[in-house]
Amino acid sequence: MPRSPAPAALAPYALALAALALARPAPAAVIAPAPGQTVELLDEHVLLVYDPLTASQTTVVQHTFAGTASPFGIILPVPGQARVRTHTQRLRNAIRNRLQPRGRVQRTLSVELTSWAAGCALRDVGDGVPIEGESRSDGRRGATVDTTTLGAAPEPLHDWLLENGFTVAPAQAAWLNELRASGWGLVGVTIRPRAVEGAPDPRMRGPVLSITHDAREPLYAARHPPFALLEDGGPGPPIELAVLTEWAVAVDVDRPPRPFFADILTEKAVNRLSSDAGGLPWAFRREGSLTGFRVERPTDGMGIVRFVRSDPWPTIRPTPKARIRANTLKLPIELVFVLAGLVIWGWRRPSRRRLGRGGRRLE
Repeated sequence: MPRSPAPAALAPYALALAALALARPAPAAVIAPAPGQTVELLDEHVLLVYDPLTASQTTVVQHTFAGTASPFGIILPVPGQARVRTHTQRLRNAIRNRLQPRGRVQRTLSVELTSWAAGCALRDVGDGVPIEGESRSDGRRGATVDTTTLGAAPEPLHDWLLENGFTVAPAQAAWLNELRASGWGLVGVTIRPRAVEGAPDPRMRGPVLSITHDAREPLYAARHPPFALLEDGGPGPPIELAVLTEWAVAVDVDRPPRPFFADILTEKAVNRLSSDAGGLPWAFRREGSLTGFRVERPTDGMGIVRFVRSDPWPTIRPTPKARIRANTLKLPIELVFVLAGLVIWGWRRPSRRRLGRGGRRLE
């Protein structure tokens, strides 16, 4: 029986045959897992900052994946010469708090009776192994991230895949080859989740990336191809797109969706956003309009979501949701008995002082 060649041996042939493939949609990113592994995209949050004076756009994007313990890669197509940088979660939190304002904190207090004696006599079952469903430390969600500029030549991509032990499907190789032929470059992002005991968390936040490049209009390649030879026809997870520029924008479709957020950001508000984020990766500091949409991911065409200038939207802000912060007071039952005994003793002692010999009350 003939042996099947290894995926690494097929990679050069897949890239060579990609030029013969039919035209494919331009993807926003290509997930490159290890052989035999799958990585699922759960959601995607994007902010486009378009500066018409410099004809440039900075895209801030963060993906959320299903939890995995295996390293994987993301291949980002970038138009021409682009600068890609990674940032801390502080930048994404500042943008999220602007688009989805946080409500006031409502504190609750509950009392839980415990026992010192029972705590000394018993121990938790499992010798400290966390129970499924319990919250774990945020340190488990961390991951190391490396970015590599691959350019438009096929050799750097091939070497990057082999070096990291990743693989792509032939259909994905065809998409990437078409993009390179159209003048797009590639950037490889390597994500290595931290080693943890037990099953990984259900959700893993990807790195916060900023991509700056020349642009004539605000746009985003929203198509996300699956890791498969043939597409299943599914639309994929929805995408949250926000645009910050000098004017209000609308999605360039026949029936544009209504934004979930629309507001004017003054220069002071932009500077406050920069302070909250610890610095911004774009140079746009003027007063502008911030508009946010939730759109379905394109399933046909080139998969490009374009934005056009529109009439000013009325101020639209999501209703802040109250944040519940529950506090639990663990009160030992032995302490309750001691306090009750002290109260009874303190209440009876003055009455005993007012009695003389023979139990007669003193005048």
